[in-house]
Amino acid sequence: MFEQIKIWTIEQVLWAEKNLKGKSGAEKKAAVVKKLDDMITLPSYFEWVDDILLSWFVDKVCDKLNSITGHNFGDLILSEKRERELAEEIADPEQTKEVS
Repeated sequence: MFEQIKIWTIEQVLWAEKNLKGKSGAEKKAAVVKKLDDMITLPSYFEWVDDILLSWFVDKVCDKLNSITGHNFGDLILSEKRERELAEEIADPEQTKEVS
């Protein structure tokens, strides 16, 4: 499930960069989170955390794309294979542990 959400997040982040030029990063992120929230139906017991989870995915995808492109991924086009590879490189929240 998380792999598909990450792939959709990659696609929506790239959509926002291409289509929301002139908007702030926060506005782009909010648009992506809203689109993802509309696309994804989580079980009702996850509804209280879905925006937090989706925001986390958006942050991770942006960090990854920034590291690959040097903060300029507005014209980036990815193949389905590359989207899957990037999704695999982004950690799942359940695997992320805080370092003390």
